[in-house]
Amino acid sequence: MRLLQPILFVMLAVLLLPVVFAQEKDYPSGIDYQSVWACHGQEKFNWYCEEEIKPPKDEAPDAVNKTKEEKAVEELDKIRKDLDAKRALSVVHPTPENIKSYMAAQKVEIERAAYYADVWRRVLWQNAELNFELKNPMNNSAIKVATRERDAKQTDTMTELAKEWGIFFFFRGDCPYCKHMVPTLQWITRQYDMTILPISLDGATIEGLPPTVKDNGLSAKLGVEAVPLFVLGNVKTHKMVILGSGVLALQDFVDRIYVLTQTKPGDL
Repeated sequence: MRLLQPILFVMLAVLLLPVVFAQEKDYPSGIDYQSVWACHGQEKFNWYCEEEIKPPKDEAPDAVNKTKEEKAVEELDKIRKDLDAKRALSVVHPTPENIKSYMAAQKVEIERAAYYADVWRRVLWQNAELNFELKNPMNNSAIKVATRERDAKQTDTMTELAKEWGIFFFFRGDCPYCKHMVPTLQWITRQYDMTILPISLDGATIEGLPPTVKDNGLSAKLGVEAVPLFVLGNVKTHKMVILGSGVLALQDFVDRIYVLTQTKPGDL
């Protein structure tokens, strides 16, 4: 019997061992290699299970596919947010440390802007097609030359247009600004020999200009709502170009007539 008991104990242990493994689910906490016990959802007593390879966090697929421009936009946005955050902190909590931190960040941005401006002008100097000053000079001496050339063109234009074009002057008798425009219109007539035709919307007359005519419905066609209103009209083609309303200076008249009849958007 003494010999039989050890044998029975060993046999009982062998029989109960699978049951223990089948019911035991709480694996030791020291085992952090998950695939030791499970591969693809199936429990296996296998020490050679491959884990899924995951891309590094700092190299996400979207970040790899971004263009240089997109990355630059994100970087610039980060710089702005960082500077704004430091400025906000220095304003809300104006301690010496916070203000110094903001000043240091701002200094970096000022130096960056100065470097950018320096590279910009170098590129501009070496690429004439990018130089806007060729059409609109900023230099004082060049401005004088451009102004002189443009004045000459405007004078020639006004003289030539006066042969076929005239100015329709819409007014009312109770309009003080309409009367104020009489000297300017008189000067245009004397200087360029351009005809002025006053058109009264209320039957009133105005002194100092050619005889007034009553509105025959032209104001309705043009949508006249405010006076004084000035319209350039061609006596041959009957084409009409609205110059504008309100009090206009002499140079305004000349500029508008030249721009609206001799140029296209973007030419100047």
